[in-house]
Amino acid sequence: MKQITLYVYQTINGCAARADKQVDDAVLKADCLLLDEETYLDVFMNHLGWPLTEKETFVVAQADCNLTEKEGVQFITGDAVAELSRMKAAGDGTMVAYGEGIAAVLLNSGLADEIVVVTLPVVAGGDEKALRHITGDGAAWVVRSCKVLDGEKVRTVYGRV
Repeated sequence: MKQITLYVYQTINGCAARADKQVDDAVLKADCLLLDEETYLDVFMNHLGWPLTEKETFVVAQADCNLTEKEGVQFITGDAVAELSRMKAAGDGTMVAYGEGIAAVLLNSGLADEIVVVTLPVVAGGDEKALRHITGDGAAWVVRSCKVLDGEKVRTVYGRV
């Protein structure tokens, strides 16, 4: 069974923050990447194209809005929970997920095995939190590790009990 690791980047007060090299490194080591539509479009627009040409990417979206038809990007537009469950059960390896929408799908359905939270030493304004729309599946989580990165960011890894 594949392991799904969700990456969350946030400020001290829980607002969403932009991912950095930590996610890039995790994606390179993973079998595939899971994104939501908003994150897919954000990555595409900020890189003026698709930077992950060597990694298979799955995007959970309302509709197929593939701007990267020549790259390894596939859209999941139907029953995302069923399709992600099938993918998870198919073999071994790691799937890395990033984005608020995919976080909600994974956490609300109990599909995430691990959450890596990187907290940046910044306080941001606004009410938009890094993990909104999470109803949860009632799972218990434990801290597996906690480490200071680059002398400023804190990386906490949570695992299912």
